[in-house]
Amino acid sequence: MGHIVKISILGCGSVSRTHISRLSALPEGEAEVVGLCDTLRERADDLRRHVNRFRNLAPEPLGQDAVFSDYGSMLERVKADAIVICTPHALHYDNVIKALSQGIHVLVEKPMALGSKEAGNMVSKAEEMKRILAVGYQRHCQPEYLHARHILLSKKLGDVHFIAAWLAQNLFAAGRWYLDPKFSGGGQIKASGTHLIDCILWMTDSEPVRVKALMDRCGEEVDIYSCLTVELSNGAIANIAISGGAPGLTTAVQEEVRVWCSKGALFIMNEGLYIQGPDGDITRLEAGKLPEVSPNIDVNFIRAIEGKEECLSPGIWGLRATKLEEMAYGDAGSPIPSKLKR
Repeated sequence: MGHIVKISILGCGSVSRTHISRLSALPEGEAEVVGLCDTLRERADDLRRHVNRFRNLAPEPLGQDAVFSDYGSMLERVKADAIVICTPHALHYDNVIKALSQGIHVLVEKPMALGSKEAGNMVSKAEEMKRILAVGYQRHCQPEYLHARHILLSKKLGDVHFIAAWLAQNLFAAGRWYLDPKFSGGGQIKASGTHLIDCILWMTDSEPVRVKALMDRCGEEVDIYSCLTVELSNGAIANIAISGGAPGLTTAVQEEVRVWCSKGALFIMNEGLYIQGPDGDITRLEAGKLPEVSPNIDVNFIRAIEGKEECLSPGIWGLRATKLEEMAYGDAGSPIPSKLKR
């Protein structure tokens, strides 16, 4: 049996359970959870009991010595190879730099950072320490997005010309700290809109050149609605609409991405990938029937550490998305308008 990757979790709220669920897809003997930290110790202890349900992640049940309320103490006392960071956005930079400085591989939740300078420093630190820095952009493992990226970069549809994409979610159902700029660093753009922003840059392997932005806070302290028009480094133009005011008290996300090229188009929607050829005919490819590169972003992170897979969501994509977000906020100005009412 090879080396078992020992993992710690920082931030034990609801998203940490999603990461545990993803890690549970690993066979026994690949990874083991060894430390859990949250400022609310009882929350970390609750996650400990959850982890103990998975024998492949906790071959020996975790005890109280694996639970911490102080990050520094966990770094000092737990010998981990990797860490999954699920803290509020504003804490990511400090949390990531501390882990990388200890020689620990990092998977950080999105958004990677609040600003491009921080994101750039994080990428540089990972390179300096020769450690993997991955960002929690799970669409990088979803077959329909991966296949779309392959098609676009292979130029099978010619050059990318125009992109229209939208995302809708109820940000008010996501938790109050998402609406507090001291912790979130922004509203729906930073909460889930960053997924859409990343997808466009990643699938086209491009960077933002120019951004025009309209936003509204809808009576809150952070952006709820945003419309972004972006010029990309490949010459394409993208139109991105992001809503944090979707109806229903659920955090479920709806989204759609449409890309028009010089010789056709592709659309990602309804859990399928639609390809339109130059003759106008459309073919639907079901996501479940497309080849899968890795089960999910957490499994990919562990297998990248083991040298078995390429890291599918490295820090450079977090940096590029952060740059676009920063440009959008800069163009919208401060304070962001609040003309709409709930």
